[in-house]
Amino acid sequence: MAIGVVDATPEAIFRAVMSLGPSRSEWDFCFDHGSVIEHLDGHTDIIHKKLRGDWLPWGMKPRDLLVRRYWRREEDGTYVILYHSVFHRKCQPQKGYARACLKSGGYVISPINHGKESVVKHMLAIDWKFWLPYIFTSSAKNITIRMLERVAEQKVDISLSLTEDVEGNVQLPVENRKSEERTEGSQESDTKPASMSGSFLELTDAADEFFDFPDEPEYDKQEDMWPSDSQLQHQVVQRRGYMDLQEAPIGDAASCSYGSTLQKDFSFSLPCSWASADPSTFLIRGRTYLHDHKKIAVNDTLMKMVAADWLKSDKREDDLGGRAGSIVQKYAAQGGREFFFIVNIQVPGSTTYSLALYYMTHLPVESIPLLKKFVRGDDAYRNSRFKLIPHITKGSWIVKQSVGKKACLVGRALEINYFHGTNYLELGIDIGSSTVARGVVSLVLGYLSNLVIEMAFLIQGNTEEELPEFLLGTCRLNHLDASKAISIKSW
Repeated sequence: MAIGVVDATPEAIFRAVMSLGPSRSEWDFCFDHGSVIEHLDGHTDIIHKKLRGDWLPWGMKPRDLLVRRYWRREEDGTYVILYHSVFHRKCQPQKGYARACLKSGGYVISPINHGKESVVKHMLAIDWKFWLPYIFTSSAKNITIRMLERVAEQKVDISLSLTEDVEGNVQLPVENRKSEERTEGSQESDTKPASMSGSFLELTDAADEFFDFPDEPEYDKQEDMWPSDSQLQHQVVQRRGYMDLQEAPIGDAASCSYGSTLQKDFSFSLPCSWASADPSTFLIRGRTYLHDHKKIAVNDTLMKMVAADWLKSDKREDDLGGRAGSIVQKYAAQGGREFFFIVNIQVPGSTTYSLALYYMTHLPVESIPLLKKFVRGDDAYRNSRFKLIPHITKGSWIVKQSVGKKACLVGRALEINYFHGTNYLELGIDIGSSTVARGVVSLVLGYLSNLVIEMAFLIQGNTEEELPEFLLGTCRLNHLDASKAISIKSW
């Protein structure tokens, strides 16, 4: 990773980095030619870059890159641009070039000095595709380091001629106007998902961050965090003409009940398992938040995580809690007073994946006013209050940057379908209801077996009576494997 301070605004640097025209060569000595192969949505495209050969070691064939590019703008004016290599039927390997593989890379451009200057972080992990990589390890590292020196070139001259604008169909990110922090106490009740303008979910709480910060030394671990080419070829799924994401076919259904398809492991050692995450990892609103905006850490949760499902199907699977044989119905049959809160995260595609997390409390819902209001309230109220805090504990730089580290009001950005029973409330979160969220989660699926993911769920407190907030529950997902999701095709 290279870091430099550049005497230019983040907007100017963003435009320069996004440009694939002749002006790019004024600061990017590696660049020869570039083009957009396909626009996927307002914040994602597929681009092809040809690199010059005169800066490479003698005798080395020129390289080209075919990458998926994703960009967004954070509320503080920071721009994030992420790349990773893909396959595309419209851009096959070309004669005279060896196609390198950009495993993980991008830019983080942050404003300083009231936005007049910028801190530019540039990260790259590239397989240069040498014939004998074990011999040329040192050369490959030197070439990558040389490529990172483009940040120094930006420090020299980034005031490029930007009359040839960024690619015509590229949507420049704009600052989120509906920040959750700016709508404290608002009683808005829009039942439609909000348009997403770049970050994982549009409505974020800028102060809802955890103590952990993405580890920059993870650059050294990138080789172990990227699937091999053969794995990619076998595990990818075709998405609008390009291949990128791993997705397993639906196999024979296993004989098991809802709430038992993902194993529990509190030792954090078993792959494809779940456990509760440490609640103190996450910051939530304290009792005096409305006056001083201070967040606090807590040591417990209202509910206990008791089960999880990792499922795949040829359609969206709703209302798992209401199905016969589920853990929810088993408790109901025993006449207990337990109440379940189920978060069912649904990722659509030719195969639809469902990650269902089951939380349980022995306390009556009526004894917890904010929970009672959420359970008994209408969908508009729930959409304005249900909050998720993500945390990539272990994973590559590109995934951490894509997912982010801020809390979000899920129902303001994604469609949530609510299902009720006498002893449960289930939230079906449809990732497919947003192209941006779908793109980010699809990227995560490609890295899934290399990730440790933590999440916290809570109901946002907007009044003094509702503070301090409390965590409904947390979870830690250890190296999930798409191929180990249980098919429910024939249940």
